[in-house]
Amino acid sequence: MANFNLIPFSQTNLNEIFKISSKYPDKIISRESSDLEFKESFGWLSLPRYLKTAAAFANAKGGYIVFGIGHKPHKLLGLSGSHLKQFEDIKPEELSDHFNTHFSPEIEWFINEYELNGKTYGLIYINECIDKPVVCKKDAESVLKEGEIYYRYRGRSEKIKYSELRSILDQIKDKEKKLWMQHLLKMAKIGIRDVGIFDLKSGKIMGTGGSLIVDESLLSQLKFIKEGKFSDVDGSVALKLIGNVNIISGLSSSNGGKRIIKTKGIRIADIVLSFLKLEKVMDPIEYIRQICFESTGFLPVYYYMKLAKLNDNKAIEEIKAVISRAPAKLKLIERLEKRIKQSLKIPVSDTTQAKKKILLIDQLKKRSVDIGSSVIDIEYCLQAIRMLKRDEVKSCSDFIRNLLRELFNKYYSSAISNFAGSIRRSICWVDEALYMEKNENYN
Repeated sequence: MANFNLIPFSQTNLNEIFKISSKYPDKIISRESSDLEFKESFGWLSLPRYLKTAAAFANAKGGYIVFGIGHKPHKLLGLSGSHLKQFEDIKPEELSDHFNTHFSPEIEWFINEYELNGKTYGLIYINECIDKPVVCKKDAESVLKEGEIYYRYRGRSEKIKYSELRSILDQIKDKEKKLWMQHLLKMAKIGIRDVGIFDLKSGKIMGTGGSLIVDESLLSQLKFIKEGKFSDVDGSVALKLIGNVNIISGLSSSNGGKRIIKTKGIRIADIVLSFLKLEKVMDPIEYIRQICFESTGFLPVYYYMKLAKLNDNKAIEEIKAVISRAPAKLKLIERLEKRIKQSLKIPVSDTTQAKKKILLIDQLKKRSVDIGSSVIDIEYCLQAIRMLKRDEVKSCSDFIRNLLRELFNKYYSSAISNFAGSIRRSICWVDEALYMEKNENYN
């Protein structure tokens, strides 16, 4: 799996985890790995196993535990019933207590509830620990043993082997050397006469100019706060030296789990149906970016550009910044740069097929279409939509969008490639007819 960025539940990372099979839409092609573990359900009885996997990830490069994925094959089951309720009812402070009771140093984790195609999945992300190794300090059933160190190998969590432990110990030595050098450089910069040393045990701050004593009764309350790491979860008291020692509330030094973040997956159906219903989505730029990861670049985009107030140039900048090698990204850029339209010309021949299409054009303008259930009849209707002029699409926009929504819901998931492409291109033309010109003036 690719290296994850600083936002573990970004749409890009979720796409990497939930890679849906093009042949079997109820399965994913992702595999368990050194940073990914699948679980069919969630239950507190299996907590020791979750803790073991979390510690293994923390001692390696970090990783995800995903709940709601079948074991073999990796089916998209989702969480439901009591399993979903148990996950939704997780109290971060209680789960942090379990981590801290069984392992040291602290394990940093984040939690997410992800909705995809009507199903809900639970995810826990474990950060790589800065102060390795994370060591088990309490037994739990037959899973966790005091004094053991766990490590994540490809697709499994187990006791660490010599080579990985040796690597961690070497990293500790290197880190210590770097810290000493950093401290010495800072001391040299400040000047040896102006530097003091704070002894956390005695409360003395000692330097060449004398010493300062922090009362021992306050030492147990004193917490150092790492810049940029404030949290409002456990309400721990932090102290800051400002002449007298005053208590500042509302800050916490805990790096443990936060509340459950809930996100909704964006896939082709979401991009298409949100446009056809003209939904005011919360983050339209994410819909544009998501097209870059799909199997096709022929999806509505101008509507989302309007919502995001992006002109063509700004949209292209956003798309180029997306890290994706999918052909859809290049096709989408090409569509915007060349302003390619999906409209078709009205046939001038006197064939039966041409007459059917012209009849359908007239019916569309009258907001009453009579089409059969055969693929060819629906294909003619889709082509007729693309033969409508821009003003004609605007005048019967509601009718056409509702018709396309019905056709998409009924046929798209089971359609062969060419037929599915016709559905998408018709939707793209409606998007272009309604919103392409409007996006030219955004700054």
